Amino acid sequence: MRERGLSLQQRIGMLFAFFLLVLVAGLSWQGNVSQQLIVHPIWRELLQASTQQYLALAPGASHWPATSSGPVRGWRVTGNAAPPGMPAYFASLAPGYYDEAATDAFEVERSHAVLVTKQDADRIVMAIDITDIEDAQNRMGMAAVLVAVQCAAMIFGSIVWLYRSMRRPIGSLARRMEALDPELPSQRLATDFALSELHDIAVIANRHLDRVERFIERERSLLDQASHEFRTPIAVIAGAVDVLRLYELPPAAHRPLERIASTTENLTEIMAALLFLSREPDGKAPVERVRLDTLVARLVEDHEHLLAGKEARFVVEDLAPLWLDCPEAIVRIVVGNLLRNAAENSFAGDIVVGLAGGRLRVQDSGAGFDTVAAARRYTQALRESAKQGGGQGLGLFLTRRICERFGWTMRITSDLARGTSVELIFP
Repeated sequence: MRERGLSLQQRIGMLFAFFLLVLVAGLSWQGNVSQQLIVHPIWRELLQASTQQYLALAPGASHWPATSSGPVRGWRVTGNAAPPGMPAYFASLAPGYYDEAATDAFEVERSHAVLVTKQDADRIVMAIDITDIEDAQNRMGMAAVLVAVQCAAMIFGSIVWLYRSMRRPIGSLARRMEALDPELPSQRLATDFALSELHDIAVIANRHLDRVERFIERERSLLDQASHEFRTPIAVIAGAVDVLRLYELPPAAHRPLERIASTTENLTEIMAALLFLSREPDGKAPVERVRLDTLVARLVEDHEHLLAGKEARFVVEDLAPLWLDCPEAIVRIVVGNLLRNAAENSFAGDIVVGLAGGRLRVQDSGAGFDTVAAARRYTQALRESAKQGGGQGLGLFLTRRICERFGWTMRITSDLARGTSVELIFP
């Protein structure tokens, strides 16, 4: 059996979750790129170029013109004294390059990239103010976070909306289908769904129910007509048997005449059972009751002739009184099948029949069989009986259908040394 996959809601949720992960990955990458811009080597290259230009243009100047405009500024520092306009902590920096992360330890309000170059006894300090760039990067980062949060909220809201808007109508459709009563074949699904897809499913399901109902009606009509057609010749044969019994017949004719009468009665019961099974249960119809223990005793006597010429016999144990809410013809078919199978498979020994605790047991004295192989043969016989009709498969088919109809359970156990035991359990 194929395992069930993910539900539609789960698949949609996983798809949106994937979109969210892609969005978060993209925003993280964008934030990382922005951060790399702050510490990019271009600032160091720019400061080096500015330092070389300063040394070339003003080798003896005491400091770079400290203009307030422009982000790049430079100073010549002698000792630890800070020239005017230069942040004080620049004077304490050793030669080398200091990016924004390194200068953050000295100041909080502004961000600088600083290059300190030793020039004889002095130091050339070249700095670029990247505060505005960092602020812009921080604003972009905050905007990215807000976009991510907003997108996550939208995705979550979309999942919840899809889940509610789809789960409820789909659940409603499932409940409506489950509420269809097989005893009321004229029932149909309501098609008042807002979703066009569910409306189409309900319409197609109703069309299918229409076809199934027409098919069942044709089958029932055919079965009714066939049963009525068979009843006439069966009644004629039964009447002829009754007429023959009025005459003095030779002893050799008695046994064939009884076989004809028994077969005619069996066919009559089968026709009645087929008609009964072809109709749906009607709770308003009067319930027929039958006493099983009395019927079993009569059926055992009726099947004694199957053991003629064999060293086998029926042994009837205690038959506890038991009433069943079921037509007698139906019970005769099931119990008769059990007795007939036991008689046909027994050639010596006892066939034990007992009724106790709501269980009918028939134990034959045959050679037994492999239960697994028998189950396969039983299923195959049912299939062949459905294709070909009649024969031994008809008895199997009727037994199965009757047990399903009334909720009876049939258990079969077999042993190669002790034969086969069949239990019919009544609820």
